Amino acid sequence: MHLQWRFVRSFSRAATSFPLPGLRIASMRRFFARMRRSYSTTGAVAHNREGGIIWADAGDQLPGPADQERQRQLSNRDIEAARTFHRVTAHSFTSVRTTPHTLDWDNRPLPYKIYPEAGAVALPRDLELSPVPALTAVRAAALVDSETPVDREAVARILFCAGGLTRSLTVDGQPYHFRAAPSAGALYPVEIYLAASEVDGLETGLYHFSPADLRLRGLRRGDWRMHLARSAGMRSSILEARAVLVISAIFWRSTWKYRSRAYRYCFWDTGTMLANVLAAANAEGLPAEVVTAFADDQVETLIGADGEREGIMCLVALGRTAPARAEWPELRPLELDTIPLSATEVRHPGLVRIHTESRLASSEEAREIAQARIESANLGKPGPETAPRPLEDEAGLGLGETILRRGSTRVFAREAIDASELATILAVSSSHPRIDFPRLTETYLFIHAVNGLEPGAYYYRRETGAFELLKAGDFRAQAGYLCLEQPLGADCTAMIVYMGDLERILAAFGNRGYRDAHLEAGLLGGRAYLAAYALERGATGLTFYDDDTSRFFEPHGAGMSPLLMIAVGVPRRRESSRDDAAW
Repeated sequence: MHLQWRFVRSFSRAATSFPLPGLRIASMRRFFARMRRSYSTTGAVAHNREGGIIWADAGDQLPGPADQERQRQLSNRDIEAARTFHRVTAHSFTSVRTTPHTLDWDNRPLPYKIYPEAGAVALPRDLELSPVPALTAVRAAALVDSETPVDREAVARILFCAGGLTRSLTVDGQPYHFRAAPSAGALYPVEIYLAASEVDGLETGLYHFSPADLRLRGLRRGDWRMHLARSAGMRSSILEARAVLVISAIFWRSTWKYRSRAYRYCFWDTGTMLANVLAAANAEGLPAEVVTAFADDQVETLIGADGEREGIMCLVALGRTAPARAEWPELRPLELDTIPLSATEVRHPGLVRIHTESRLASSEEAREIAQARIESANLGKPGPETAPRPLEDEAGLGLGETILRRGSTRVFAREAIDASELATILAVSSSHPRIDFPRLTETYLFIHAVNGLEPGAYYYRRETGAFELLKAGDFRAQAGYLCLEQPLGADCTAMIVYMGDLERILAAFGNRGYRDAHLEAGLLGGRAYLAAYALERGATGLTFYDDDTSRFFEPHGAGMSPLLMIAVGVPRRRESSRDDAAW
């Protein structure tokens, strides 16, 4: 039996009953009332509205109008685009003090994409999240040939673990609705679409997931697997999937605070969400594969994205069944209105350009990128190694409890943890995920207070689980400085630094590799989050001074660029450790 879509004429009426732990219905009613008042002057609904857009000033742009003709001639293989973007958006001691940016709280983007007239399907309200040990769910992967069926309840659990609302909090007078996966600045630019094929209890079609009310909004009827598979070079995992997640990012939500550098953060956020998605799929016994090589415009057309305001981050194939038929429904423009995110939108040309110049133009190009390989990293001379024994998976909490507990630690207690705990966090989080590109990142660490490991700077060997000492000593002050002078980097037990050789990555994958490297760092960081919280420790994501961090880890990490930092340790109990606004 399939649930049929029904049209919802009033979003506020549809969004006032919540099954989610920690959220009060009254607070959500007040939020949506404020949303209606705030946007009443901008029109009831909007679809690709141009009147509300302004462009960032020249201080935050890459080369502008004079280079427009050259920009049109660039392609994914013109890697100067990624080099330039990375250089222009790098943080330094000087840059953060000479390029001030004031947040316009009256123009803060709405954290939800709302289709007020789309048909809706309510997902189950009483969710029982998986009791499978979180460490097992993060570490393991369901068998590729598993044909475990997928039903509406399993979809609801996976979507909730990906982006469901877990609690609300007021920070500096501003309301925040925190979700299951962390997000830089708690801005949540990532959106999820579901192309359902064989999902028991759900009509075949394309849906948008609304975390605000735990509902699916119907966008298109029909089986769209063949269309998605063709965009990805006939990727078999998509062709045979029971459902495919299309994950996008609405850039303005993040650029409102972080400007062009937000492009990096959108891939961090996608990666941390993927860590939850893959763990939840594993707990359901469903094979899952992340696909990043696809023809962008074909996927954008399917979900109605324009590729500038909203871009596709990746696809996720869930489950396995008979391949899709050769034919698929006629693809017409998606003409569904959405509520404006804010009164005005600031567009950042640098971000638009790097996303444009990392696009893949065809199914053939997607296949070529998916088959590309990369030369092994040429790391410095090895140092003394220590390989602590990780804990058993049963030592941690269940996946559901871990996700509900997870937050972003605001203050660490400067207390030590055992080497076995840190070894567990790294071992569980570092295996290469089932994804269509090879390993791109390396793992470095600052270790401040770990029983059984000397304080110092380390390289982590994923193949053996060994910690290789690069520099001995107390580097709390340096770590705190490198993460933009935030006490979190100095007070934590250890700080993980994911790094990548961008020149090697770009040579192999073109500008697309820039996306992939940041996404991989986010995914590994998201797993580290889950592992730390499973062991009832804390974690938080941090940004950094780019070149200073690279120099610190030389000569071993020569040529490496930092991609993401994750601090782990013991939260100071009198402070809230469940606030994602720390990023």
